[in-house]
Amino acid sequence: MSISDNSAIQRVAVVTGGGTGIGKAICLRLAREGLAIAVGYSRSADGARETVATIEQAGGAASLHQVDITAEEAVIGFFAAVKARHGRVDAVINNAGIGHMKSFADIPMSHYDYTFNTNARGTFMMCREAARQIEDHGRIVNISTGATAANPLGMALYVGSKMAVEGFTKVLARELAPRGITVNAVSPGMTDTPMLLGGDADALRKYGAAAAAMRRLGTPEDIADAVAALVSNDGRWITGQVLHVDGGTIIV
Repeated sequence: MSISDNSAIQRVAVVTGGGTGIGKAICLRLAREGLAIAVGYSRSADGARETVATIEQAGGAASLHQVDITAEEAVIGFFAAVKARHGRVDAVINNAGIGHMKSFADIPMSHYDYTFNTNARGTFMMCREAARQIEDHGRIVNISTGATAANPLGMALYVGSKMAVEGFTKVLARELAPRGITVNAVSPGMTDTPMLLGGDADALRKYGAAAAAMRRLGTPEDIADAVAALVSNDGRWITGQVLHVDGGTIIV
């Protein structure tokens, strides 16, 4: 059985961090593929409402959900609300996450707790509930980072938390494979999103462009297109992978 065998049923995608950057681009891209989108957000309420409005204005279906992915009951309630609204869950895109940059010796434990709670614990609980609620032949895509390959200075917490995400991805892929569910991670290279504003954005843009073999920064749409490919029926035989979408940064 494949996705195309259920072509008469509108598939439903859950996307976290759908108010800005990569998450917003993923929502819009999957909506163009005909999926109904449950737009999850934490703080970017205006952006998330704009995402929903854009989808609906184009004739698509979308719903808005505020969720704290670090809180177990909130995650469980999120999936319950999506199923109550749309009736099913066919794809889960775990995009919500935070960056962190600080020299290892200077990292306070409060930063460790905050970063791992969001990036690792939050993604774990979203994956766990996805495993419970997703339809057979569904898709789970976790957003990681190219930093897990580059190991940049000052990014121990970010790298460590995202390596946990990649580990979850591979084990869950094995566990859900008998149900025809694929689980993959997309690892973006330096991408022009609001996350860059947490540092020297111009310097980071120059660094990212110089680091890529294709000599340009990524766009949210570059990442969204890769996610859409994995979510489509074309991705039916791809699972347990960490896909680097980085303009060749990993080979430079």
